[in-house]
Amino acid sequence: MSSSRLHTIHALLDGYSSLSVDKMTERLSNDFTHHVLPASLDMPLRNRDEFAHHAGEIFSIFHTFHMVPLTMFEDDRQNMVVINARMEGILKNGAEWVNECVLMVRLSRDGQQVVAIEEFVDSFKAVEMKKRHAPTMDVRSTDMAGSAKEALFRSVALST
Repeated sequence: MSSSRLHTIHALLDGYSSLSVDKMTERLSNDFTHHVLPASLDMPLRNRDEFAHHAGEIFSIFHTFHMVPLTMFEDDRQNMVVINARMEGILKNGAEWVNECVLMVRLSRDGQQVVAIEEFVDSFKAVEMKKRHAPTMDVRSTDMAGSAKEALFRSVALST
């Protein structure tokens, strides 16, 4: 893998592990998109700002988090890197979270920015996270409407 691509990919993975939205988004292009798959999870395509907001919500439930690459493959013709990663973390309620994902990362021509991520997540674990760690869905709540809470934990795939 070229050094600029490798540097960018490791910066991206470090951003996931940092639990810092600023660090997570520092290598994302202005026209960045993020899509969680499989489609059966019915996750929205997110732009850079929407992804940053989503990341902040997910990061808020973790005490620690690490995105550990197991394998990486580069496709020079499509300027992509595919990463099989293990996600390990401790939630703020003390529960351990272990999951896997596959990230298909499209890079800018110079390899310095992330243009798009398609993230395949473990559907079972995403549903488990929602069931076990979602706050009570009280639509009368003044801090966050029930539908927003539901959306947050439906989209816990930041692995997710």
